[in-house]
Amino acid sequence: MEKLTNILKNEKPDLIVFGGDLMDEIQQPVLRNDIGSPLRTLSAPYGIYAVTGNHEYIGGVEKAVQYIESLGIRVLRDSVANIGNFFWLAGREDRDIKRFNGKKRIPLNDILAGIDRSKPLLLVDHQPLGLNEAVEAGVDLQLSGHTHHGQLWPFSLIVKRMYEVSHGYLRKGNTQFYVSNGYGTWGPPVRIGNRPEVAIITLESVTK
Repeated sequence: MEKLTNILKNEKPDLIVFGGDLMDEIQQPVLRNDIGSPLRTLSAPYGIYAVTGNHEYIGGVEKAVQYIESLGIRVLRDSVANIGNFFWLAGREDRDIKRFNGKKRIPLNDILAGIDRSKPLLLVDHQPLGLNEAVEAGVDLQLSGHTHHGQLWPFSLIVKRMYEVSHGYLRKGNTQFYVSNGYGTWGPPVRIGNRPEVAIITLESVTK
């Protein structure tokens, strides 16, 4: 966690976004030892945000969110934040909410109702599934993770067949998608055939 924190500090980002699975399903060691404590030293002019991932739900989403927010990170749960009056940042609940809580996610168009659509719209949705919903809602950029790009070869080949985009960049209609390999691992602490990443994205206005 200290290495990740130092990487982020060195980049001096305007905005930091965690795309879900910041906590694993085994929460007690994290809570007992305050493993996320280095993240409390982060700062960004336009804030630090996160969304829930499936692992937060597996381990108990309410405790996970409470801990993440204790680190100074705002968790967007089917909600929208105004980023410096420049653009909107919407964050979805992980789609596993139904499996664990029996609830459905709020439809994206309902989440976006009432916002000024003249401003660009960024969406963070942990699992890169159902991309057409973002396209139809007029999302400009969606950020996702979840896949680890398979983490171990040859699982990367399987994951590539499971998702329309399993890692990297895709443009679909007027919506751009980026799926990060993620920084950590799940299960064995090793990757074969792909690298962990901290994605650094520069947003530029089409009008000066």
